[in-house]
Amino acid sequence: MRSFLKKDLLVFWRDRKEVLISLLAPIVLIIVLNFAFSGLFGEDAEVLDIDLGIVLEDDESLGLEQFTEAVLEMDLSEEEKTGIIEQGSSISPSGLMTSFFNDPELSGWITTKQLSEEEAKEEVKNGNLDAIVKIPEGFTYSVLSKLMLDQSAEVDLVLQIEEQSTESDTINNIISNYLNTLNFQFALQGVTDGELQELVLPEGGREVVEGAESFGISQYFTVAMSSLFALFIASTVAMKTTMEKRERVFNRIILTNTNPISFLMGKTISTFGFTWLQLMIVFGVCQLLLNVFAGKSMAFWVGAIVIITFFSLAVAGLSAVFTTITLNLSNTDAANGAFNLVIMLLAAVGGNLFPIQGLPEWLQSVGEWTPNGLSLSVFMQWAQFGDPQTLIIPMVKLFMFFIGCLIIGIFLFPRRGRV
Repeated sequence: MRSFLKKDLLVFWRDRKEVLISLLAPIVLIIVLNFAFSGLFGEDAEVLDIDLGIVLEDDESLGLEQFTEAVLEMDLSEEEKTGIIEQGSSISPSGLMTSFFNDPELSGWITTKQLSEEEAKEEVKNGNLDAIVKIPEGFTYSVLSKLMLDQSAEVDLVLQIEEQSTESDTINNIISNYLNTLNFQFALQGVTDGELQELVLPEGGREVVEGAESFGISQYFTVAMSSLFALFIASTVAMKTTMEKRERVFNRIILTNTNPISFLMGKTISTFGFTWLQLMIVFGVCQLLLNVFAGKSMAFWVGAIVIITFFSLAVAGLSAVFTTITLNLSNTDAANGAFNLVIMLLAAVGGNLFPIQGLPEWLQSVGEWTPNGLSLSVFMQWAQFGDPQTLIIPMVKLFMFFIGCLIIGIFLFPRRGRV
């Protein structure tokens, strides 16, 4: 078997261009993806900082007076008029808007300044403000008339934006959602004929699991792309068997007293070695260039090597099946297409092409049983928690995948008289 292993390693080394491409392609792709998507996800994302100008032109007391006069002129009983006026007096439309933007939940990433309209426009022009919220004159009267008297609103809240940006879109969404919440609450009040309750902003936050570290987008790209290209090694090894089949190397081996299974084992072991070497080089170079796993301890890297080793075994097992299929089929082009299709399906379901969180739950469960999906999942857990217990079961699954594929490859391997 040693001679077969040496033969396969020499076959790899003979095609130095392909070896170089298989090593450089994942590194280049990981670097490009990191620069293209940096700052969008995870710990690399910049904290959103919005500067908002508030132009308050509305006179709330004047608006209440106008609303009171309008109610008194209506053909209603004195009791009904008094109730509407008291209820309207408890609502402060402009006050609700200003207090909303000064809420502690928003003040961490929205900075507000109350300015005149001319000052605010100048600040936006100079780039000091992202947008202006203008509460125009007559806003209080218009809102109260709409809510309490069911009249059409003549004055609307104005959002002025110099140019489209993430910040301006965020402000627009925040205001729209808040106004929808207000409208719903006032409508509910009208249906239930209840007293107006103080509007409480929805409580949110972030739950932090003790001892857990984040798994950023750069780390995801490194693990996902390196394991994807590692899967293609199994197909590459199988296709190199085509050349040996064409040159009748395998036929001569069958005719000798050499155990033909040694041929398969040579392919399997060489695949394991090359996959392991490729993953180690890709992880090492990405760490040196991008520092994707910054501040990780030696224990983390030991665990990472364990994951890489068992994943390389799984790829080696896959190559055993692919090699056997190649030897049994006469149409090698069809075999190559089938192998690439299988690899792309594994990549899609396993999360190498995109995170699988958006897929149906049953498909996520299937993806976690693929060797690449299982390796990606356990790598995320290991990077976040560093618990050795999380490695045991996934490594057993990867080893069983290797054994299962190897058994299938040996069982289907051509014997003497079947070639």
